[in-house]
Amino acid sequence: MLKPIYTEPENCQDCYKCIRECPVKAIMVEGNKASIIEERCIYCGHCTQVCPTGAKKVRDGLTRAKFTLSRHPGKVYMSLAPSYVSEFGDIPTSSLIAAIKRLGFTGVSETALGAEVVSAKTEEYIGESSGKIHISSACPVIVDYIRKYVPSLVDNITPIVSPMLAHAMMLREMYGEDIKIIFAGPCISKKTESDHFNELVDVAITFRDLIEWLESEGEMPIKDLSEKPEEAFIPFKSRIGAAYPIEGGMLAGINKHRKPIHYMAFSGIDVIKSVLNELNPDECSGPMFLELLACSGGCVNGPAKLNSVSIARKRYDIIGSCETGEPHKDFSHLNLSIQFNSDIQKNTQDYTEIEIKGALATVGKTTAEDELNCSSCGYDTCRDFAVAMLNRRAEDNMCASYMRKIAHDKATVLLQKIPAGVILVNSDLKVVDMNRNFAAYMGDDLLSVYDLMPGMTGASINKVCSFEPFFRTAFATGEELRERRITDNGKTWLLSIYNLQPNRQVFGLLQSLNEPSVKKEWILEKAREVIRNHMTTVQKVAGLLGENAAYTDSTLRSIIEAYDQKEAANKELFHES
Repeated sequence: MLKPIYTEPENCQDCYKCIRECPVKAIMVEGNKASIIEERCIYCGHCTQVCPTGAKKVRDGLTRAKFTLSRHPGKVYMSLAPSYVSEFGDIPTSSLIAAIKRLGFTGVSETALGAEVVSAKTEEYIGESSGKIHISSACPVIVDYIRKYVPSLVDNITPIVSPMLAHAMMLREMYGEDIKIIFAGPCISKKTESDHFNELVDVAITFRDLIEWLESEGEMPIKDLSEKPEEAFIPFKSRIGAAYPIEGGMLAGINKHRKPIHYMAFSGIDVIKSVLNELNPDECSGPMFLELLACSGGCVNGPAKLNSVSIARKRYDIIGSCETGEPHKDFSHLNLSIQFNSDIQKNTQDYTEIEIKGALATVGKTTAEDELNCSSCGYDTCRDFAVAMLNRRAEDNMCASYMRKIAHDKATVLLQKIPAGVILVNSDLKVVDMNRNFAAYMGDDLLSVYDLMPGMTGASINKVCSFEPFFRTAFATGEELRERRITDNGKTWLLSIYNLQPNRQVFGLLQSLNEPSVKKEWILEKAREVIRNHMTTVQKVAGLLGENAAYTDSTLRSIIEAYDQKEAANKELFHES
């Protein structure tokens, strides 16, 4: 079965943003394409929010949901996550229920009912437990994170099912074990949970799926529909369980006077990672209960939410929807127990220092100063990147500084191999780079200086040649110069000036007409060979260092064009002679 989150390779542009943003680095890059490592993923869904090209996709749930409805008419119920209040706030609840029922559902019920039962069971458990630390089990992302990355705290998770599963148990008790249940909410991880517990929840869809479904059936916009007072949640409306989708919402439904205990609520996976870091029950003087939600602000900010209005506004709407009072029905007899087992991921620090340094050396990092920790590869440090390479989750060409050096080195080799004078000049009329042939054309004095300072970077152009007026004009007008014939000190030149970055940097090509003509075919073949062998590298750098790619590509193509024109000029010159 397709996992809840997957990658469309053809859309992946190897920008590594998903790696930078993934809280557990559950991304593998292979063949310049990023894919999800299923056994490491906690399905927080963050990558689907930050991917700039939409390559990270959420598995479609509509096909299975529609199939379930068609196969079991009159037997399908929707479990609607309590954050619907902040997503469909401008739509009358009765109209929303009516629209959903017109899709074919027998009834619509609030998942918040399950949350209330979970709160009661949690209160009972921590009241009887002698443990020092208790961690809520309501968020499947947090449960997966602890199971995979903080296994020492697995036994501290309250052994109680999530509100979605508890709600499914309630509905099956009331309406029959043979009913079908489809959950709708803002959480992608619920798809994973329903996969594992499909005997309770048949399909989990997102609010986005639900909106798409309603639109396809002509039920949108719902807010234009008149209210349907006769339509209501079954079997009854929730109370304080409706607060679950906000940070601290679970704590609101727990009686804190039953036992002296420190109650705390945290949200956001990065915050929670710091909360759980080196949290040792043995070092706690008194018991504590931690309500942990993976999404910052709570489920109202889930990855499949419908809108991005202020979390404060969403929180306000949720609080306003909560009712207090006694439960409508006693479900204390339900068995909500579950056993969480660790799913330890291989520790990526098992490699020796020699192995890590060897991996670093493959990307040109042989000293501590070479480790820039720039995160362009997606990893926080160069050492993390090296470990990822050793684990075959990363490729050496993900390192921007390494690729830049390769591109620069290859461009430098190309510059020196061209059998003509080449000079790069910036808008300050300073030399950016220059090959030895250009220096040799200008005479022995400049050649001697060049051998002491290869490239002549930073030198004023009027100090190295007499062509400054042509370069100044090129910058002033933005127009290129093609094959201008120049006579200077008894020598005849063909000078061409091409824009690399208009008004910022130009490329000058100098050819001596006092020397035997260089065969065009040889020059073209060499240029094409460089293009064939190195364009992959140049294109790679284009994504990270666009200026390098533009510079190299333009240079190569300008050389070919210049020599096309040179042959014509040589023939014209010889005819004149």
